[in-house]
Amino acid sequence: MTGDPAMPKGLGGVRLERGRCLDVACGLGEQSLWAAQNGFRVIAIDGSEVAITALNSAAVRLGVRDRIETRVVDLDEGLPSDVGSSCALVVCERFRDPNLYEHLVYMLEPGGVLVITVLSQVGLDGEAGPHHAPPGELVDAFREYDVVIERHVELDGEATLVARAR
Repeated sequence: MTGDPAMPKGLGGVRLERGRCLDVACGLGEQSLWAAQNGFRVIAIDGSEVAITALNSAAVRLGVRDRIETRVVDLDEGLPSDVGSSCALVVCERFRDPNLYEHLVYMLEPGGVLVITVLSQVGLDGEAGPHHAPPGELVDAFREYDVVIERHVELDGEATLVARAR
């Protein structure tokens, strides 16, 4: 991993309460590291043991290993049930599984914030692949749940939604 940990896309200016953060499909953990450095207790999950090992190493280097719990999780089997309704922040960047959308909302405590970014067909240079969301997918899907959509942006082949649990 190179560079400093990155704030999740779309979070700039959004009011956050510190607490538990769930980073879904965390990969190398840039958002997990950012959250830990900004006062969150993080649960980072990914299907790749290699990615989790890299995240653990980066967390040690940055002095935040004690703030990040890592788990190798098969996301096809869902999200960890012991985390439900307890997260001030849920982050899911560049992983798209519409079957998990409702579960992402379930992870939030009242007032908690969800940030999700997926590949999108909108503004894409070239042909969209099977993992690209059709226009409006995120906003249409999350209108069905008990959240307030604070921000929604689709451009340049990505869609980001920021929503707050009621």
